[in-house]
Amino acid sequence: PPIIWKLFALSIIPLVSIDVLAKETVPALLNLNTWLILYRALNHAKRREEMQLVLLCLFLLVMAGMLTASLVFGLLLLFFAGLAIAFLSIGTLLENKAEGNSEEVSGTHAWDDDLGWLQLAKVIRYRNLAMGSAMFGSLLGIAAIAFQIIPRVNVEDRVNIFNMKSAASLTGFSENISLGEVTNIKNEKGVALRVDVEGEHFVPATPYWRMLALDAYRNGTFSLSTALKEAMAESTSSPYHAIRYWRERRFAESPSAIARDRWTFFMEPGVSKYLPSLGSFKQFTYTNLDDLSVGPQMHVFSLKETPSKMVSYQMEGVNFTADIPDVYDREYFEPLGQRARENGRLSEAVYPDTLLELPDDSVDRAYLKLVADEISGGSKLSPVEFASRATEYLDDTHDYSLSVNLPKVSDIKDPVVRWIRSGSDGHCEFFASSLILLLRTAGYRARAVVGFKGGAWNTFEKYYMVRNSDAHAWCEVYDGKGSWVRVDPTPGSGLPTTPELTVQIDSQAGESTSLAYVDSLRMLWYRRVVNFDEQAQKAAAVQLRDFFLAYIQVAEEWSTRAAMQIYAWIVAPWSMTKFYYTSSSLIIAVSALLFQRNLALNYRELILAPFKRGDPIRRKASKLLRRAEQKRPKAKSIPEKREAVIANLNRLRFGRKETWANPRIVFKEARRWL
Repeated sequence: PPIIWKLFALSIIPLVSIDVLAKETVPALLNLNTWLILYRALNHAKRREEMQLVLLCLFLLVMAGMLTASLVFGLLLLFFAGLAIAFLSIGTLLENKAEGNSEEVSGTHAWDDDLGWLQLAKVIRYRNLAMGSAMFGSLLGIAAIAFQIIPRVNVEDRVNIFNMKSAASLTGFSENISLGEVTNIKNEKGVALRVDVEGEHFVPATPYWRMLALDAYRNGTFSLSTALKEAMAESTSSPYHAIRYWRERRFAESPSAIARDRWTFFMEPGVSKYLPSLGSFKQFTYTNLDDLSVGPQMHVFSLKETPSKMVSYQMEGVNFTADIPDVYDREYFEPLGQRARENGRLSEAVYPDTLLELPDDSVDRAYLKLVADEISGGSKLSPVEFASRATEYLDDTHDYSLSVNLPKVSDIKDPVVRWIRSGSDGHCEFFASSLILLLRTAGYRARAVVGFKGGAWNTFEKYYMVRNSDAHAWCEVYDGKGSWVRVDPTPGSGLPTTPELTVQIDSQAGESTSLAYVDSLRMLWYRRVVNFDEQAQKAAAVQLRDFFLAYIQVAEEWSTRAAMQIYAWIVAPWSMTKFYYTSSSLIIAVSALLFQRNLALNYRELILAPFKRGDPIRRKASKLLRRAEQKRPKAKSIPEKREAVIANLNRLRFGRKETWANPRIVFKEARRWL
């Protein structure tokens, strides 16, 4: 009923005013556009007015593509543009058929009366197809240019009508990791991380994408201790305070101008709020440093929440060794420990004491002590030497398997200790957890690390594809000299004393399957659209300018060379070849001229005929009649021949084709008398 859409139109004003008063410009525009689309859908509209609905939907589509930076935007725009142009074209045909009263014409009857598809094919012709194709291409081109030029906007989940929420973590990389949580996702083949490498000639043979380090342990679960979690929430965890611990590192919102290697990370939505890294670095670049928290103690980088859209950041000057510098400030952590005691958590250990936590049960600790003594053999070993021997011990007593059948032992409560004693197969989490407990039993500080290991090299776009199935767990041990050393006890990973192997980035074997090709299109979208910052826009403008300058130079060289060849042909002495080509060219030109003189239309009119509406003969007759009207003689007596020519032109313009005289002769007489 009319009262419904009239009341709805009035309600749009307060709905949008709320967003405007809240200073949320982009959400206000999106909400206003959505309300107008709903209003147009509810309100009765003429067919010609449905252009408004098409434009409103197109605006909403482009805005959504800008905000989400999704590859699906391109496909939606392609599909929408074709449907919209077809819809508008059919509406225009109906409007013309009904002479402006298309509202009174039934679409079904119009279709049946005009013989359906056959009549539609006759009406469309080449002109309609050409104009529709031109509109389609122009729409896509303009939208693509606008999409690249307009900067990306962070809506911060305030577009209330869509209620965008952060997706849950897909990998289990959170502050608490229980046994099996990382391994459970290995059957998932989706890509979680893409890494673009620029300016680097050598890369790790097996890269470790370090995401999160965990210090506290209890009953088979590693977690980030309370003190460290509180430290990550403090204002002192901002990147601006990280220089207090890392004076040689820099955090910025735009890349540096220094010529060095750049590792650009593209992390998919919902993976984790913790950002993967690859060892130490010189600069960390992120678009909004206020949303970034830095934990130098555990070498972690975290966002406020798990992102609901793709996250990109960049690291420069990466040093991908297995060592990470230790950071500890007693003056910083003593207040955190005091706060824990004030909150009643007297029995809870505080970092760095959490790095030596063991199972609570005395029987479990006694068995760990027995195994640690067997590994050391009574010798005083360095942390790295003990880790190497413990890795060999675990490799000798256990095999790798994704499925674990953990036996029940009455006197052993801790699941990790029970696994060590059983000698059963296990996955990376059991190997890493066992090594950490053995290291701590021997008095060495150790922590669990989760992230990704390896990844496939995409040969189409030259980047790393890190899948969820590459999720991995390993450990780090403090060497007592100021560094944390990576130790991966999973069979086949090598000992901690094994040097870091590197390979040439151009010579490594990669993946070139159809799935890799499809994924390369997504990476191309990320590079050229999502990560299309101001610097990239300037570079693209320079490339475009250089292309046109090169094109002009090539055209100039070609024109000069063609002119010189023509000149050389003219001044060259006559020969049989020159006589043959000259005679043939003259014969072709004269034949074409004579052929055209026998036609009613000239060549220009013949070429343009498919792109203009109506019959070309009638159109030319109309043009000559207008010229005759403009040059009407002043004398009262008009020659009979002129009157006969005008009559023939009117017959060509308005009469049936079977009454026509020869159009060529009529047009010839018209040129003579008009």
